[in-house]
Amino acid sequence: MKIPIERPCECGGTYAFSSDGDADFGPATCSRCGSTAHLIDPLSVSVTGERLLYRSEADLKNGEYSLSIVVGVMAVESFLTRLFLKLKGMENFAVTFEPANSAQEAEWEKEFPKSGGFPRPADFVSERLVGITFDEFVATNKRASTIFSNIQDSAGVSPAQYFQDQLFNRRNRIAHWGYVNSSKAEAQLCHTVAVAAVSILREMDSATDWVGLAQRLAQAARAGVSEERERSREILDERQQAEPVERRGHSPR
Repeated sequence: MKIPIERPCECGGTYAFSSDGDADFGPATCSRCGSTAHLIDPLSVSVTGERLLYRSEADLKNGEYSLSIVVGVMAVESFLTRLFLKLKGMENFAVTFEPANSAQEAEWEKEFPKSGGFPRPADFVSERLVGITFDEFVATNKRASTIFSNIQDSAGVSPAQYFQDQLFNRRNRIAHWGYVNSSKAEAQLCHTVAVAAVSILREMDSATDWVGLAQRLAQAARAGVSEERERSREILDERQQAEPVERRGHSPR
């Protein structure tokens, strides 16, 4: 999938960067002054999710309204999944002191909810990262609350259900029902909603006490190893105590 990103130049011109899939962005030349610039991905839990938002925006500008909606949902789903895999990776590192590999991530992904639209996966991730539901996080986090309140017609509704109704249901109508006549207004709203959802998930990532979580995981892992060693010693002692009794039960020849 091609990922196009435009950036302004100081002269008033535009840099048009492009990448295929997850490849690095090549250098771009300003449309006005001819200067060259380079672009790197932002620090993010899901670089793929960030890139997909740009692709959704580009499709919107190019009149590919239904495709823009589908790609916007992909960006949100990517962010949710990567947040969960970040947590699982930390749990794994606390025990093994080794980074996760693709096979492990594929296995962990089986734990992630595959149904429930947006609300179920959002609550699943939120409860594991910050200990509360997605709606509770939006209500109690100032920046997340501000992001959500700035979206059209969001007052007084459940954030999780709003994202389901305004974004995921529209994607479902396209992907499952074959509705490909999305309007510009629909696509513009969906892109705005997708950006808001990802922005809230970014805030959730920032609000998570990753250092404290890592320390608790490491402590639990050490406690588990200590208990296992203690149990192994107990088993060994039991065998050593039983061994003389077993020998006494046999007469020497």
